[in-house]
Amino acid sequence: MNWNEKVNSRGRKIPFVGKSLFQLGKELRPKIDRIIMRDSLVPDQPIIDKSYFPWVAELEKHWEAIRDEAISIRTGEIPSLGEISFDHGRIAADRRWKAFFLKGYGYRMRKNAARAPITSALIENVPGLVTANFSVMEAGGHIPRHWGMTKGMLTYHLALRVPKDRQKCRIHIEGPDTLHVLAWEEGRSFIFDDMFNHEVWNETDEDRYILLIQIKRPCRWRANFIQNTFLFGVRHSRFVQDIRKNIDQAA
Repeated sequence: MNWNEKVNSRGRKIPFVGKSLFQLGKELRPKIDRIIMRDSLVPDQPIIDKSYFPWVAELEKHWEAIRDEAISIRTGEIPSLGEISFDHGRIAADRRWKAFFLKGYGYRMRKNAARAPITSALIENVPGLVTANFSVMEAGGHIPRHWGMTKGMLTYHLALRVPKDRQKCRIHIEGPDTLHVLAWEEGRSFIFDDMFNHEVWNETDEDRYILLIQIKRPCRWRANFIQNTFLFGVRHSRFVQDIRKNIDQAA
């Protein structure tokens, strides 16, 4: 091994500089998150009021058209998140969690987008969109307790097809004082901060479909600049480039 590379647990060579920058990012994240939250235009809460986001009404209005495009794609054609993103590690170990990406970090997945033209057009009107995908949790699936990478992003779920026994298909989001237990309801949506621990179950014999979108947290100019710098780095990282390559191979 030379001084310019290391090897990860899967035997893949990692540029030493890239690893150093990744470690630096982990060390700086708490400080960066504090700046973001000082400049945030929405409160620091597990569940964020949808009234802060006028674009939500348009997606809910067209939820049936979005649903029809999502369910027209057979689950066998949708790769598991673990297959297209090895970096998601243990949280994507259950291959029953699947993701059909339409857009991510500024890249439009053209083949996928062509199969969902209405949805693809609608998400172009979402300010600060980072990623968008049809997220499928197959019957019996489970995503273990985890949290996201930065306070600079929020997560949106629009329920498209939900099991009849919807109370057994749920997400737990841990607040400072309260455990929020949410069951998806077709045509309805919610926004949450995934830096709060959360866990997902589908303890039914039916599949669950949602439109999952990540957006930049609305912030004033200083935090917005930091967010854009971070996202620029992620866009050009091996993490995103590997996902793009794997999506193209799966399409």
